[in-house]
Amino acid sequence: MDERVEVAAGKFELVFVKPQLLGLENLPGIGAKTASKLRERGILDQSDLLLFVPRKYRRCAHFLPADDMFARRMSYVEFIAPISQVKHPTPGTRQPVEVYLNYEGRHIKLLWFNMGKSKTFKNQFRQGEWLHVKGSVDYSRSVAVMQHPDFETLGPGKQRAPDEYISIDPIYTSMDGIKDASLRKAQLLALERLLPELGDIVPGGVLAKHELPGIGQALRIIHVMDEHHDVEYFQAQLGRAKRRIIYEEFYTLQLKLARDYAAQRDAARSPRCEDRALGRELVKQLPFELTGDQKKVMATIAEDLAQPMPMRRLLQGDVGSGKTVVALLAAAIAIGSGQQVAMMAPTDILARQHLRRAQTFFEGLGISMGFLGGSLGVREKREILRQLAEHEVSLVVGTHALFSQDITFAQLGLVLVDEQHKFGVEQRELLLAKGQDPHLLSMTATPIPRSLAHAVFGDLDLSVIHEKPPGRQPIRTVLRDRSRAPKVYKYVRERIKESGEQAYFVYPMVVASEAGLDRKNVVDEAKALDEGIFEDLRVGVLHGRLSTDEKDRIMTSFSDGELDVLCATTVIEVGVDVANATLMVIESPEVFGLSQLHQLRGRVGRGEASSMCVLLANENLSPEAQERLISFTDTDDGFKLAEVDLKIRGPGLFLGVRQAGEAEFRFGDLHRDAELLERAREDARARVLGKDAP
Repeated sequence: MDERVEVAAGKFELVFVKPQLLGLENLPGIGAKTASKLRERGILDQSDLLLFVPRKYRRCAHFLPADDMFARRMSYVEFIAPISQVKHPTPGTRQPVEVYLNYEGRHIKLLWFNMGKSKTFKNQFRQGEWLHVKGSVDYSRSVAVMQHPDFETLGPGKQRAPDEYISIDPIYTSMDGIKDASLRKAQLLALERLLPELGDIVPGGVLAKHELPGIGQALRIIHVMDEHHDVEYFQAQLGRAKRRIIYEEFYTLQLKLARDYAAQRDAARSPRCEDRALGRELVKQLPFELTGDQKKVMATIAEDLAQPMPMRRLLQGDVGSGKTVVALLAAAIAIGSGQQVAMMAPTDILARQHLRRAQTFFEGLGISMGFLGGSLGVREKREILRQLAEHEVSLVVGTHALFSQDITFAQLGLVLVDEQHKFGVEQRELLLAKGQDPHLLSMTATPIPRSLAHAVFGDLDLSVIHEKPPGRQPIRTVLRDRSRAPKVYKYVRERIKESGEQAYFVYPMVVASEAGLDRKNVVDEAKALDEGIFEDLRVGVLHGRLSTDEKDRIMTSFSDGELDVLCATTVIEVGVDVANATLMVIESPEVFGLSQLHQLRGRVGRGEASSMCVLLANENLSPEAQERLISFTDTDDGFKLAEVDLKIRGPGLFLGVRQAGEAEFRFGDLHRDAELLERAREDARARVLGKDAP
């Protein structure tokens, strides 16, 4: 790498060995009006012109013999031929101007629409005149047709064609108000001037290792600045050039993330949590045996906690894999070492559930605990704040309220974040700022493909729990259309009546909306069920518009078995754990992403009884929606579904807008280019940390 090149900070942008005048107006032919239109489309300067890459490429046959051109069905051609016939449109009609050419015995028809009124245009064409023609050709009719081709009149005498060859032409996205030819001319001028001055931010050794060209050479190939007559050779070169651009985009982001990772550890004074006695006591009184994956991950976390550098770890685990137990074991080590632990969850319901679980697991171990959420009264909140400040509480479980300005911890040593992707990085940092370099363990039950995890959470080390605890029953998942709804309702009712099981009904909307006329809503449907087939059952309704107290009351009633059926929106998506709930009906499932469906399905199958999930889809599903839902019924592996979901929906919809920003790439694709992202991450970390990435 050239030491004069300043590395871009996380955003892919071209860098130059020395300062350049990059203004668009500095290019001949680009005036203020054109420059303004370019800027409206995101092309702010000449470097953006270099990164405005072709959307596709086409082969162009130049002066090939007619028989060869027709036999190959070349879609874009250039040739010279005489006019055999001219047909002018009838006055007052919208007929096109028709010109017929005789190209070595092959007939080709040229068409121009909306030009019949122009005498100047029509007078260019006379029988016997030769034309130099270039454009797209359609062979599907009896006579090959070219519409609005480029042409030049050459005169009446027989013309000698230049030597034949086949070229590759770049095709760019057209812009309203800017001629393609003018844009291409400006782009070539910028390329010729700037490519020699481009600096490579990727070290030469790394490029050689991956057999990638320099950035200047890659852009030269992508924009086809040199003639290429060998199509196969060009395609091979283009593949390497594209990989180079994608690699650089990944590398710049990973370099920033690696520097963030290193900065968090430089001069760190994290508490060394080395006392594992309390953790061992917790393991002894657990009512189950830890899985192999849990033990392996726990050993890694225990090692991290013992270091003076802050742990920054993301724990991924499928629904029901036992992440919470691992988190509480980490909490036990920190508390046993004299530290306080804060556990943050996205909702009051989930936070209170975590607190109840912690109270159960830690029973008899003398650990003081507290809750901090938006539902607390003023007096209760004041008391928990005092207890935290005076270290009377060792473990506090709460929501966003945990990083409020008025909260002070006496000795915050470990932060646990459940459902990491529900929080922004800034919120996570606000909570970490409550202590002196506290350790961080983030968790997510949304199986995030490794490539996406590294793109979005690249400053975190990654641990994965694949195994599920023994005794978990597989969840039978079926797809039914709405015409089968009465039978589905009857089946659910019979199971509840016969065995006392409980059921969830999940809807995508709270109330009816014109924007979702074909989607069921929880308010109307719950009323219909309560007054209809479930009139002798206890039905509850849960959605995000209820007050926190009301949501807690309803969820507690369902958990305690006081409700038979819970009609809800996706507020139950995360963490809700009711072992007796064995049935789930998801209405309008085509509205949800696969990962969200998987999270919802994970609310059942949490006990030892067999469970079932029914997707009650609207009729006339699109082929894509049908394929998605069938793939969901075929597997309960969240990681496989996450890969499919990422491929279909992209990172933005997969994660939601809160975390998707850094994962939206201009050139790279996290599904297609996952291997290249891994390499970029390893190389960036090796450069910053001086060793291979963990």
